[in-house]
Amino acid sequence: MDTDDLNYYEQRAEAEIEMAQRAHDSRAVQAHYRLATIYLDRIHPEASPEAS
Repeated sequence: MDTDDLNYYEQRAEAEIEMAQRAHDSRAVQAHYRLATIYLDRIHPEASPEAS
């Protein structure tokens, strides 16, 4: 994967985690963490549960 892609996914994951921490609605928190996980899985596919 291209370095620019890795940087993008890392920045998006960090942003989603920050938004999850600021969210007040549990559904929003869950959605932000789900998106962060998707971005992190793109960076580290070997660590994703689907890779097992």
